[in-house]
Amino acid sequence: MKKEKKPIKHVEFSENDYYKPDVHPGGSNAPLKKVSDDFREELINSLSSIKENLTTSQLDVCTAVVELEDNAIAKSHRPTAIFNEQTCPFFGDVGYGQMLVEVHSSGLNKLEKKIHTVKSKLGIKALSAVKGIAPYSPSISIPENEESGVIVRLFRYSTEALNKKVDIDFELTLKRLNCNWDKHRSESVRLYRISSNIKNLLKELPDIATVQSAIVSNSIVINPMEASGITATPADILAPNPLTIYPVVGVVDSGISQNCAPLNNWLIGQKRTVPDPFRDLNHGTFVTGMITNSYLYNQDTRFPKCQSKVVSIEVLGNNVGDIYNIVNSMYEAAEEHPEIKVWNLSLGTSDPVSQNEISAMALMLDEFQDRYNCLCVIAAGNYCDSLRTWPPEEKLSDGVSSPGDSVRGLTVGSIAHMDGAVKNEEPSPFSRKGPVSNYVQKPDLVHFGGNQLNVGGNAIPIGVNSICPNGNKRNDIGTSYATPIISTLAANLFQELGERATPNLVKALLIHNSNKSFGQNICDEHRPYYGWGLPQDISEILDVHDYETTLAFEGHAQKSFEVEKLPFPIPDCLRTEDGKIRGEFFMTLVYQPELDPNKAFEYCQLDVKVGFGAIDDNGKFTSKIPPKNDAHLYEEDLVKNGDKWSPVKVYQKSFPRGVDIENWRLRIKVLDRDGYEASGVQIPFTLLLTIRDIDKEQPVYNEMIQLMDAYNWEVSDLVIDQKISV
Repeated sequence: MKKEKKPIKHVEFSENDYYKPDVHPGGSNAPLKKVSDDFREELINSLSSIKENLTTSQLDVCTAVVELEDNAIAKSHRPTAIFNEQTCPFFGDVGYGQMLVEVHSSGLNKLEKKIHTVKSKLGIKALSAVKGIAPYSPSISIPENEESGVIVRLFRYSTEALNKKVDIDFELTLKRLNCNWDKHRSESVRLYRISSNIKNLLKELPDIATVQSAIVSNSIVINPMEASGITATPADILAPNPLTIYPVVGVVDSGISQNCAPLNNWLIGQKRTVPDPFRDLNHGTFVTGMITNSYLYNQDTRFPKCQSKVVSIEVLGNNVGDIYNIVNSMYEAAEEHPEIKVWNLSLGTSDPVSQNEISAMALMLDEFQDRYNCLCVIAAGNYCDSLRTWPPEEKLSDGVSSPGDSVRGLTVGSIAHMDGAVKNEEPSPFSRKGPVSNYVQKPDLVHFGGNQLNVGGNAIPIGVNSICPNGNKRNDIGTSYATPIISTLAANLFQELGERATPNLVKALLIHNSNKSFGQNICDEHRPYYGWGLPQDISEILDVHDYETTLAFEGHAQKSFEVEKLPFPIPDCLRTEDGKIRGEFFMTLVYQPELDPNKAFEYCQLDVKVGFGAIDDNGKFTSKIPPKNDAHLYEEDLVKNGDKWSPVKVYQKSFPRGVDIENWRLRIKVLDRDGYEASGVQIPFTLLLTIRDIDKEQPVYNEMIQLMDAYNWEVSDLVIDQKISV
């Protein structure tokens, strides 16, 4: 007998769940190290090279880097008593403990005087937090040829008026050098694509004080497909069911073959920017096959049966694409097709992202996702230098490639679908790992992208199956082909959820399901490759069993306010004879913090924390999930190992011997960055909580329904039936 499906329940927060707790300011003015006269003199001497940079600036502005001591990274130790609006204010960072300050002549003179004379406790503590000061040196990538073009990023300083002058001054330089250029539409970051006379520009860029970086524009690549994967057998292609409404995925790729007639039934629109001589439709056609029919082609129950239609955004020619053109084409397609909620990007650079900055394309995609309230699903990238074993035997340069460091996006790695160089369901030998800047976990998820065999030192592909432009079956390997499987899952979740759908909720559902079904067995050492695991199909994501309940909470967190469900009901069937709770708990929190593109390590401006536990005898909240164990850790440890500032937090805890808590509480709170005015800022968040019987026997679901009703909670099915009776 088939068991009845149980829906996830959506729980509304009431006004009484939001409250303003008492604030107990802490912190000490004790210096973090001895501040000697020699140290003061050393700092003052280091300002001379910064003064030289100012002399080359037409605008009396440049940037310096203040390196902080390792124990001075936390907000409470930030040396704002020295670096402030009267001297040289902080405005960004270029990695852990490397803070950017805005420098003007008058402020630099005041800073020099302050370093020399300050004697207050607050001033001494501020000086003790500083390790050194140095001029900023821009990172500049040199293209192999001028046809590649460059994207130059300018600093964004404290005022709009100054930033406008910075732009005008740079544009005058471009005109003087007879450069052809385009300014990207981004409002949060200033990017110029320069496509001519690049050699002369590159000579001057290091001396332009307002330049933050320059990268090769034509740097997005896809791996050439394996010709050996093509077969002579026509692929089975099912036409869309005319009675079914399918979601739509924007496929940002190399285009889709018009010669593959049955596949064209899944194509509802296309935007093309690639000239005929450079078109190669193999990659985009294969990716589209995985979006429309991955289960049909692979006949493996681990592949989802859900399907999506596609809009093709053709931006890759000869396996290469221009960052500016790709993102610009996405904006144009989004205006033409507002129905697209999921964008598939099976592409990326060939090198790992820097740990000291958010890549330019990731910044652009984050802003794009915010503007159109959508979700980009991005390949983690392919590591091709060697055939990596599992687990890896040595440290490799196999970090996630750009734009896989997009904080708003879902980044996808690959696992093997069968044994080969690595075993079934181990990370594919080519799949890249996280974390990215600020220790944010990427990839988020994995799916099947193939394996390899080591034959006489040669890597032989064991591919997943899809379709080639002439309609025949084909197999190939790559994170490119795991990514569209997640895209079609995400698109179908958007559709199933209807008006309730948000990028936060869709991400949370995918990650929560992955962790429950697969990720809980991944050790922390291997998490950088697996992310939170492998999601199941739509029905398994949205439904639960009798022995568990999953609750979806959505709200807006705010500084100085906490959100609390008190008391929180726990089914009696989980209580032991001595009153303890014996069960298993899964929590996934996804939130949407304000982002500051001037910062890398501090890109996410707000941290939302969740705890599920109880109030102790002293009236203090103690979280059991996650356990509170971070009281004495440095900021880097909290970020690196404790997910502080990460916009995705995933926890799991089992209590096989029971935990002695009578009245449970669920609490959510906010922490903001130094210098960020968070008052009144509403931070959208989604929290998924699963409570499960360890033995998978007790009627947890039904008891929880009764308890929530008794507590007068406002509860509904997460998925509301979209069908309309006629």
